[in-house]
Amino acid sequence: PHDHFVCRICGRVMDVDAKPADAILKVENLHVLSKLYKHDAVKNVSFTAHAGEILCIAGIQVHAQGNTAQEASFMIQDGSGLTGPDIQESTGGAATQAVEDKILVQLKGRLSLSTENDVFGVKCDFLRIMVKGNLGSELSYLFRQRLNKAISNSDFLSATDYLYLCWIRNGWELSGGKHYIECGGMEYNATSYDLYIRPVFFNGLGGMYNYVVNAARHFNDGERLCLQISNSLYSTSFSNLLGYSVNLSGRQGIWQHNLSVNFFERSKGAFNQYVCLGNRFFTGAVNWDLGLVHRMDIGSPSLFKDFSAVAKFKWHPYDWMDVFGKVTWDYKEDVQDPMLPDWTNTVQAGAGCEFYPFKDYPFIRLHCVYFNRGGDVNCILAGMSCALDIFKR
Repeated sequence: PHDHFVCRICGRVMDVDAKPADAILKVENLHVLSKLYKHDAVKNVSFTAHAGEILCIAGIQVHAQGNTAQEASFMIQDGSGLTGPDIQESTGGAATQAVEDKILVQLKGRLSLSTENDVFGVKCDFLRIMVKGNLGSELSYLFRQRLNKAISNSDFLSATDYLYLCWIRNGWELSGGKHYIECGGMEYNATSYDLYIRPVFFNGLGGMYNYVVNAARHFNDGERLCLQISNSLYSTSFSNLLGYSVNLSGRQGIWQHNLSVNFFERSKGAFNQYVCLGNRFFTGAVNWDLGLVHRMDIGSPSLFKDFSAVAKFKWHPYDWMDVFGKVTWDYKEDVQDPMLPDWTNTVQAGAGCEFYPFKDYPFIRLHCVYFNRGGDVNCILAGMSCALDIFKR
């Protein structure tokens, strides 16, 4: 039999009774992170392409057809998810981000009217420029410079967050340069662009961006296991203090995770151990974050005498709005750890909204946040964030 509609499209009589050939591409539960928003650009997309078929991804413009096609193409090129000689497969719903441009230059900034009790003023929370892209199918690069931070005379790259190269082939990754130290936790791994209520622990993270060497394996289910040697988290400039980290990150269904065990020298031969547990659960329009950073002096091990905990929810009721609430708890007794003052016991709590008021300009975001820093310290942040793609090719 012949289908009249198919014949009209093809311009000739077609046999539409042909049976599908073997599957050559199978994608299950594909997730692609949005460049602009915290939620996924592509969520739980599955499809199968058979030999001889032309697979089309159709929809209204800017509804992530390109993200889906590019991510599938990326998996084919780098061989991730290869389960047989003819089938490329991505399973488990791992959240990944393909490098889409040979070069992307982006400027990001956040401006806020900030009040703390009776003191208020307008400040630039941060301003940074980023350049990233790829050099072929295996090599990518990233550079990010903070423009609202002074450059130290002792370290020309003190205001540089990222300056590194990453090589990936057949699921294996080697990278090096200046990068973040591979501690776990959604809070630690989030960009400051999206953080309003920061744990007290973050105030001591001067060495968060440091000089590192990474070796990692990307598995078929989207998990990434990374081994890292770096300068110590306690080191903010060139020194002989080192750090050693093992990090596991990925997504399995509704559970996204960023987990690590770390050993950092605070002085030569004296180590602190970190166990970092970052968890995010996706339940419809609401995401739930639960995180714990447990710190311990290896020379005097003790449990729950030095830790930071975070609980957060984020509700996305509309395309133009996010609502969130958050609680942090930083606690430290008399422990050898310079990240927090001794006998810290600080609970912070707050809530806020983010708005995307212009449908055609989703890179503009407004925010209004209230939180209590503990005791009688009340803070309000209200302002605007902007992420501008200056150039891409």
